[in-house]
Amino acid sequence: MKTYQYYAGGNWHDPATGQWIDSENPALGEVWARVPDCNADDINRAVQAARGCYDQGPWGRMQPAERGRVITRIADVITKNAERLGEVETRDNGKLPKNITPSLKSWQTDSFYYYAGMCDKFEGSLLPTEVPDMLNYLRWEPFGVCALITAWNSPLGVLICKLAPALAAGNAVVIKPSEHASVSTLELMSVLQEADLPAGLLNVVTGYGKSTGGPLVDHPDVRMVSFTGGLPGGRAAAEVAARQVKPVVMELGGKSPQIILRDADVDLAVNGVISGIFPVAGQSCISGSRILVHQSQIQHITERLVDVASRARVGDPLDPSTQVGPIANRPALRQDSSGY
Repeated sequence: MKTYQYYAGGNWHDPATGQWIDSENPALGEVWARVPDCNADDINRAVQAARGCYDQGPWGRMQPAERGRVITRIADVITKNAERLGEVETRDNGKLPKNITPSLKSWQTDSFYYYAGMCDKFEGSLLPTEVPDMLNYLRWEPFGVCALITAWNSPLGVLICKLAPALAAGNAVVIKPSEHASVSTLELMSVLQEADLPAGLLNVVTGYGKSTGGPLVDHPDVRMVSFTGGLPGGRAAAEVAARQVKPVVMELGGKSPQIILRDADVDLAVNGVISGIFPVAGQSCISGSRILVHQSQIQHITERLVDVASRARVGDPLDPSTQVGPIANRPALRQDSSGY
């Protein structure tokens, strides 16, 4: 079993609390790693490291083109280590490797390449004025330090969606993954040592929502918050941020409909429905968790779905023959069991 530290200022640190949180492999029900239970002191260390990187360090003064090259190095390292990162995330939350590793090698790292090319394309503009000898212009500036709070269902995927644009805009970040799935994010910081990043550019604190996430959102030097998670956590983050009138971007899940019309190809539609809900055991904001069917097709579609679903192979996500992995953690399992 591996015990992790949190990452701040380019170094690894034990939590000020002296306490760790067990990470359980959901497929086996066994504790396989421990992550720090960080408090406000740890948060302050991470935020100050990010602020130093932005205010006094190289990141805030770096030319946009060079910033783009740094982001490209991040993408290269993630691609190189995709299998390692995918396996760690599988052990941490039960997600099938085939739903992680290929994405890390394609559209997720493509996001970094795209935003790397955007770094030198944030253009300002001159605005007309009726006052002689006055220059009126608009320029885009980074927030400075951004807090990126991610969910347990797809820690790396959600993080990459936030991280690439935040870095392209010139921000330094403090990342707070869910206490239920923090290991893959910490492993990402480990592999990114190869990318030779400025110290303090990326920082990761782990812990519970109230004792870690709350102080992070409330820290006066955090100027912007991006949150992905459940409604209670999002509401709490918005309430804390509102006290300082700091902007919050939230993604709080979804119930995406899959629509089957009367003249649909039933076999094709059923396969689409299954592939839209079974990955990640349905634990995704983009899962097709509702099915809208023309009334003339209800019985037939239902029978076909039951037939296909009954033959799905449920098991260890590291077994290549597995089609559906476990529910990611015990709280999610209790919620699912009580909700159906």
